[in-house]
Order: sequence, then structure tokens, then C-alpha cells
Amino acid sequence: MPNDTSQKENEYNNMVAARIPGVIWILVAYTISIFLLTHNNGPIIQYIIFTILILGFTLFFWHSHLFLPKRYWLYFLLQSFIVYTSAFIMQDIPTVSIALFPLLIGQVIGTTIRKKAYLYIIISMLFALNTIVLVSADFFEAYLLISIPAMIVCIAYAAIFFKQVNSRIRTQYILEELEFAHQQVERLTLQNERQRIARDLHDTLAQGLAGLKMQLEATNAHLNKENYHRAHDIVKQSMERVSETLAEARLAIDNLRLHSKEEYDFQQSILDEIQNFSIATGLDCKLNYKVVQQLPNTICEHTLRIIKECLSNTARHAKAKKVWLTLSVKDNHLFLLAIDNGVGFSIEEKVKKVGHYGLLGIQERVRILGGELSIDSKPQEGTIIKIYIPLKGGE
Repeated sequence: MPNDTSQKENEYNNMVAARIPGVIWILVAYTISIFLLTHNNGPIIQYIIFTILILGFTLFFWHSHLFLPKRYWLYFLLQSFIVYTSAFIMQDIPTVSIALFPLLIGQVIGTTIRKKAYLYIIISMLFALNTIVLVSADFFEAYLLISIPAMIVCIAYAAIFFKQVNSRIRTQYILEELEFAHQQVERLTLQNERQRIARDLHDTLAQGLAGLKMQLEATNAHLNKENYHRAHDIVKQSMERVSETLAEARLAIDNLRLHSKEEYDFQQSILDEIQNFSIATGLDCKLNYKVVQQLPNTICEHTLRIIKECLSNTARHAKAKKVWLTLSVKDNHLFLLAIDNGVGFSIEEKVKKVGHYGLLGIQERVRILGGELSIDSKPQEGTIIKIYIPLKGGE
């Protein structure tokens, strides 16, 4: 995952957009200075030294990412020295100090913000020293009238520009973090789905095959003893166990198929699920569907999964003969009622029992939708499940 150090490095390593306008500004200042120097008939050595200094300043500016953020102090001291020396070389020509000191101060503000405020003070002091030492008394007042407003404008522009560039880079960094988080969510979702598939396989095929293996071993033992009547009874039980395992596997497969179904008709999906349940288990399931309005997709998806879990639990554990399902909408709530006439169970023991996650899954989905769940079940008295889901929970 990206960290703060890599974020800062990205900010400084991707300052090309900020460096290009800075180089253009340096070139403009250099051109004006050379023009004024030519107008004053300066010596050729002055051209050469000044050009070398400006080239050095430009190179340091372009490769500032090699210094920033770790060696920021070295960068700004070198650049300040070059600007001061260039201004000293030009003497009566104030263009360099007026143009490049603001650029450097703006870069300080834009790249170090308030953490390195003393750099701003140091560079400002160098500018003041440059003004006192190099500007003649006759031109001092005019110089201040020109340089101070120009510096304020240049510093403000440079600071805003650098901050905008950094903000854009930080935005890109945030987008990278969001993409990373999205990948993590997908990974966790896949991991959770694998865990759910593992639970389904454990509760269907693994348990069913384990029980079938034990029954076959018992059958073999009775056959060896020529106890054919008992072996025949166990074979019949084994056949029933295979039918139950196939029914449970069919329900698990139907659960998996839903993931590839992006859009579906809610009522028809429930009817299909009931039909598959009845065919697989031989149990009679009645549906009383009283929903006339379009429900939010989230509610439809979670409710269908809850119904599947209810039917799956009935097929696995209830030993019921009939199942009744009712869906209706009242007072802006979806009401789901699931009843079976099976053997029932102890709710507290069932929830706490390791390896059985059906009720926990129903509770979790109801919680996600902001609904209420009520389970009424006792041994040998069947089970009644009532769920109230606010329709706003799927918005």
C-alpha cells in the first residue's frame, strides 16, 4: 500500500508540469537581463559568467527532485547563492533578483509549506542583502517600488501554482489509494466467497459422503455376516442419504449461479428457487406473494439469498413436510414470513454451534438492510422466521 514517504517522492518526482513554466520564467528573466546588459555595453566576461550562473540555476531547478525533499536545505542554499551571485555580476540590472528570488520563495512555499518556513526567511534576507549591497542610493526608492509589488505578485503566483501542482499529484495519489482499496475489497470479497463455498461444500458433499461411507462400511460388515435383512435396510437408508446430499448440493449450486445473474425478476427468481427446492427435496412449498411495487435491487438480492438459506436449512435439518413463504409490503417495509412444520431447534444452541452458519448469514443480511429478525422455534414444534426490512435499506 502507498505510504507517506512514497507520496512525497511522487510529488517531487512528478513536478515536470511545474518546472516547465519555471524554466520559461528563467529564460524570460535571462533574456531581459542580457538585453539590458547589451544596452549598457557590458564586457563579454560578464555575459559568460552570468550565462553560466543562469544555466546552473536552471539545471538545479529542473533536477530539483534529486534534492527534494531530503536535501531541501542544500538545494535552496545553492539556488539562493546563485541568484545572489548573478545579481552581483549584473550590478545595476535588477532583473535577476526581481525575477528569480520570487520564483525561489514560491518554490519554498509550494513544496515545503510551513514545515520549512525558515527557508523563506533566509531567502528573503538574501534578497534584502542584495538590495542593500547592490542597489545604488539614487535608484533605491524606484527599485523598491518596482521590485516589491513584482515580488508579491510573483511569489503569490508561484506559491499558488506549486500548490495546485502538488494538489493534483496528491489527487492522483488518492486515486491510486482508492484503486488499491478497491482491489483489496475485491480480494476480501473473493476470500469471503471462497469461505462461503467451503462451508457449503462441507455441509453438503463432505458431510453427506462421510455419512454414506460409514453406512457402506456397515453394509459390508453385515454382508460378511450374511445379515442380508439388516444390510438391505442400511442400503435403503444410504439411498435416502444420497438423495438428501444431492438436494443440498443442488441448493448450493443454485446459490453460486446467482452471482453470474446481474438482473433478474424478483418474483420469478423466488418461484424458480421454490421449484428447484421442491424437485430436489420432494417437499411441498407454498408461496404467498403480495408485493406489487418495484423493490430496490439490494433488497431483492439479499431477500432472495435469505429465502435460499431458509429453504436450505429446512432441507438439511428440519425434516419438514411442508414450507410456507409469505412476502408482502406494508408501511414502507418488506415483510418475509417463512414457516415449516419440521422438528424445530433450540435457537441459542444452533447459533453457537460451530460449523453451522446459516442463521448467522441471515442475521448478517438483515443487519445490512437495517431490518429486524424474529425466529420462533422449539424442538418438535417447527420454525417460524419473521423478517421486516425497511425499503429505504436498499437505496
